[in-house]
Amino acid sequence: MEIGGLIGLYGGLLMGGIGWWFGRKKAMKNRGIDELYRHIWEKARSYSWYFTIAAIYVLFSIYALGIPLKTPMVLGVLLLLHLGSWAITGVILNYRMTVSSEPLTQKTKVVLGVTFIVASFILFTVLSLVTQNWKFLLCSIPPNVLCLCLIIFLRDKSVRD
Repeated sequence: MEIGGLIGLYGGLLMGGIGWWFGRKKAMKNRGIDELYRHIWEKARSYSWYFTIAAIYVLFSIYALGIPLKTPMVLGVLLLLHLGSWAITGVILNYRMTVSSEPLTQKTKVVLGVTFIVASFILFTVLSLVTQNWKFLLCSIPPNVLCLCLIIFLRDKSVRD
């Protein structure tokens, strides 16, 4: 039995719950939990399910190709993807609905493109490590090249304007 793993699993859950509770308590004091807050995070949770469904289809496809997958590994990937996409989508929606009322600037679009490249590379690297098949790293090349071309196009367009 992995005692360290159990301590990390339940310790992380406990620390996350305590942080969530204190954060909500502080937000209630500052009147931070209103209708907009609830709307943003309900929308983010809804979008995160789309990412989770896509990940389930990807994992089923990997399994159908004959690549062995272990249950804890698959559940860990799904949990990480679901919670991560919920957090990232919530931050983006929060930014778009509260901070930024004007359209995205060229600089922001470039930053989003670089973020997409890094996220894609991390996703396919994790997928390669999980399946122990380096060929999944090759799958990261098309989206990264496409994003890189878009970034170059946006930078050239901003230089010309």
